[in-house]
Amino acid sequence: MRRILAIAILLLASGQILAQEVKSTIQVVAPRVQMTNKQILATLQNAMQQFVNNRKWTEDNFEAREKIEVSIFFEVQEISTNNDFKATVQVQSVRPVFNSGYKSTVFSFSDEEVYFSYREGEGLEYQENQNMNDLTSLLAYYTNIAIGYDYDSFGELGGSPFFTRAQSIVSLMTGKPGWNQGDGKGFRNRYFLAENLNNLRFQAIRKFVYAYHRKGMDQMYEKPEAARTAITDAMKSLQEQVTSIPNSLLQKTFFNTKWSELVEIYKGGTVPEKNNALSLLAQLDPVNRQRYEKIKN
Repeated sequence: MRRILAIAILLLASGQILAQEVKSTIQVVAPRVQMTNKQILATLQNAMQQFVNNRKWTEDNFEAREKIEVSIFFEVQEISTNNDFKATVQVQSVRPVFNSGYKSTVFSFSDEEVYFSYREGEGLEYQENQNMNDLTSLLAYYTNIAIGYDYDSFGELGGSPFFTRAQSIVSLMTGKPGWNQGDGKGFRNRYFLAENLNNLRFQAIRKFVYAYHRKGMDQMYEKPEAARTAITDAMKSLQEQVTSIPNSLLQKTFFNTKWSELVEIYKGGTVPEKNNALSLLAQLDPVNRQRYEKIKN
């Protein structure tokens, strides 16, 4: 509910209430796969987009312009004679920034171990708390994650119900490739993304997502100095978390999503603001340290 109230204030507009909450754009490509029937990719793409966009995922009502924008990019690497697919997936969601035409990327995640079966023309069925189809379980997982991040950006810890659902999907899929602790690269996988989002030890990062967007980005176009200060203060609040649990998946996910935006935010700051930001970012996101040097320009 806090998400709906916040975005209603943000939009300052009324309109027809629609049931569906997500506006997805899904793309499926297979540049390295030799195929005789390329139409199956277009059919699959359309079926997935309809599945995500036509389903009601929350108990809240959304206006058309409030819909959560999610893009999902599938690159198919293999298709067996039994129509078993192996692919990589990139998921990204954005949300509007108050009093501007700018949309801020809230969540971005790459998944390199995606497996599912699809036969052209088959229906995509889904039932919560049951795996009826590996593909729809995957789509439901990432849709809930994206909605959870969106709700977290409008209300502190507002995405909890959706992250709980995502973790429940992981439990249902245990043993299937791509859904287990040891899959992916290190901790970068579906299992640990859901686990971290539901783990109390990482709530500071989720609260940071809220402070960054509502106290920072949503104030940027009216009060840029105050907005930068709020973002800097929010980053300071993360220092203890980073010291106790360095290089966590949620920490990496946030800064890999936001580094270019942070550069633009602090480019407009004073020299002391820039230096303070660079010092903080070097601690919080050492992997992208060289990229943050652009703040000085």
